[in-house]
Amino acid sequence: MVEGDSQPGAVSPDEMARAKALLESPRRKDGVWAALAAAAFAAATSLALAAAVILAPGP
Repeated sequence: MVEGDSQPGAVSPDEMARAKALLESPRRKDGVWAALAAAAFAAATSLALAAAVILAPGP
């Protein structure tokens, strides 16, 4: 066996680091914008409902 050869079935440190990097969950960067868009949609919907209730003719 030549010096530097690994045992059969052993994983090199570089391969192990790459595997760990691939298994990490991806980082999300758009969480703030999604929450802001949902809040803006809810505000617009509530204003439209309020305008419809105020402008609706009475019984």
